[in-house]
Amino acid sequence: MASDFARRVQQIVCAVPRGRIVSYGSVAALMGAPRAARAVGRALCTLPDDASVPWWRVVNRNGEISIRCMIHGPRVQRALLQAEGVRFDRHGRIDWHRFGWDGQGIPTAPDLRSDPDAPAPIRALRRRRARRVAPDPR
Repeated sequence: MASDFARRVQQIVCAVPRGRIVSYGSVAALMGAPRAARAVGRALCTLPDDASVPWWRVVNRNGEISIRCMIHGPRVQRALLQAEGVRFDRHGRIDWHRFGWDGQGIPTAPDLRSDPDAPAPIRALRRRRARRVAPDPR
């Protein structure tokens, strides 16, 4: 039986759209526990094999695959992401600006996305979102 923390991780990860990624730290921040990135990883690592949670959409803060809990996990995760249209650069990283998810639709603490101390992926996605909704200067 999953803990409340693990259930919340699963809810947030299930909300990540196809073809998008989120970091372990961002999931933790969206939960209101910004220092719990490793606990997010543990919660995903303990998912049963038949779980419908898209765990492969969670990567490290550098946009890299860092799964450690299963044999062939990195290859499986990369293949699943590529099947969704996610592209990797020559160093094995994913572009946050192109493929990152900003947590839209997830209720969070009101100051998380405006907090200058928020995790880097949240800050980057917040900037991207601000550019996207900015009025055209012409």
